[in-house]
Amino acid sequence: MEFNNLWRAVADSKPSIHSRPSSSPRASSLTPYFFSALGVLAAVAATLLPAPSAAQDRALRETPVVRVVRKVSPAVVYVSCQQRVQNPFAGSPWDMFGDFPGFSREENSLGSGVIVDPAGFVLTNEHVILGGSKIQVTLSTGKQYPARVMGTAPESDLALLKIEGDRPFPTAELGSSSDLMIGETLIAVGNPFGLSNTVTQGILSAVGRTVTSGKRQYSDFLQTDAAINPGNSGGALCNILGQVIGINTAIIRDAQGIGFAIPIDRAKRVMDQLRAYGHVRPLWLGFLALDLNDFAKKRADVSGGVYVAKTYPFAVPQAEALRPGDILTSVGGKPLDGTGDLNARLAMASPGQRLEVSGTRKGKPFTQSLTAALLPDQLTPAMAWELLGLKVAQGARGLAVSAVRSGSPAEDTGLRQGDVLLAVEDQPVETPQDFFTRSRSALGSTGLVVSVGRGQWTYYVTLNLLGEGE
Repeated sequence: MEFNNLWRAVADSKPSIHSRPSSSPRASSLTPYFFSALGVLAAVAATLLPAPSAAQDRALRETPVVRVVRKVSPAVVYVSCQQRVQNPFAGSPWDMFGDFPGFSREENSLGSGVIVDPAGFVLTNEHVILGGSKIQVTLSTGKQYPARVMGTAPESDLALLKIEGDRPFPTAELGSSSDLMIGETLIAVGNPFGLSNTVTQGILSAVGRTVTSGKRQYSDFLQTDAAINPGNSGGALCNILGQVIGINTAIIRDAQGIGFAIPIDRAKRVMDQLRAYGHVRPLWLGFLALDLNDFAKKRADVSGGVYVAKTYPFAVPQAEALRPGDILTSVGGKPLDGTGDLNARLAMASPGQRLEVSGTRKGKPFTQSLTAALLPDQLTPAMAWELLGLKVAQGARGLAVSAVRSGSPAEDTGLRQGDVLLAVEDQPVETPQDFFTRSRSALGSTGLVVSVGRGQWTYYVTLNLLGEGE
C-alpha cells in the first residue's frame, strides 16, 4: 500500500518551473517525471535494503595487520625479573630521604619474549635477564609463570627461558630471514614500558647491519623503522603473513625511527644450541682475525675485510692454507666488512661445512676452501705449549710453571719455572684443567692476562700472542 501511494505521488507530480525547455515537446513533458521517479525509487530502496551489520562493518576494517596481531599476540609474553642495585648516593646528604650507606634495592627489568615451543620454551634477549633473579613470564591472558634460564648467548644477545604450566602453550610461527625484501611491511609486537601487547608497524629498511652497544658489537642485524622501545626487546618482528622473521632488540637508546632485530634464521640456530647444550658452541677456521683500520684498507686497496693476524695449524691443520698478513674479503661468497661479519657467517655454518674464503696475499688475489670446526672448549697441553710457551703442573704451593719454551710469549714476558699461576683473565686457576679452560680465550685474542705469584710478590703479566713488534 505504501509503495502504491508513492507511485501515485509520482504520477500526480508536476514539472518543475526550472525545467529546461526541450526541442522536443514530448521529451520536455516526460523528462521531469522520469527523474522524479528515479528519486522516489532510490528513497524506496534506501528504506527497504537492510543497513550493514556491525559484523560486516568489522570485517571491512580487518586488515592483514589486524590478522597478524591476532595470530601472534598470544605467543608474545611479558618478561620481568628483579635486579639488585646499590644506592648511587650512599653516604651522601640524600641519605636523609630514606636511603642509607650500603643500602640496596630491587628494581624490575622489563622486556618481552616469544613462546617458540608448546612445551614452554621462550626466546628473549640476553640483556633483558642479565644479572636478574626471580624471572617471571606473563602471558597475554594475564597468567604468570616463573621461568628458569636454559642458556644465554651474549655475543648474539639471545637467551632461552623455560616455563612450566598448563601445556601446550600458544606458539608463534617462525618464518625465514633468508628471503626478506627491502621495503616489505613488518609488524613489531612487544611490551614497551610494561604496556602489554603494543603493536607498531613499519618496513624493512636494511639487512646485515653492524651495531655497537657499549663494549659489544653485533653484526647481521635487521633494520626497521617500526618503533622498538625499551620493553620491546625480545619481542616478535613479523612479516605480513604473521611469521616471526626477527627478535626485536632495543640496543640503541633514544634512537629515532630506527629499530633493530636479530634475524630469525640466526636466532633459531642459537636457540637449538642453547636447548641442547646450554651455551653456543662457536665455530672457527683456525686463525685469529683482526679488523682493518682505514690505513690498512687504503694500503691493500680494499673497502673491507679482516686481517689474518695468526694461524694455528697445531690446532687446525688446514690453517696452513692461510698465512699471517693475508686479508680476507669474503667468506662463502659473501663480502666481509670486518670480524663481526666473519662471526655472523660462522654462526650460520655447521661443523664440517666447507667454506670458500677469498682475499689478497701480498697484493695478489687468492681463494682457499676451509672447513668450519668447533672452537675447542679448552686448550690441550700441546696447544698451550705451542701458543703460550708454557707447561704447567700441580706444585706444593699451587699450580706452577714447569717449563718455558724459548722464544715464546711466556719467555718474552719473563715467566720462569717455579712461578705460581694464580688467575687467568681474573678467573682463579687451581688445577691444570682450570688453566687450560681459562686460556682457551687466547685463541681469539691478541693477549692473555695472567696473575703470577713469585716469592712473596704477586703481579700481572700479559702474554703478547702476536709476538714482539707485531
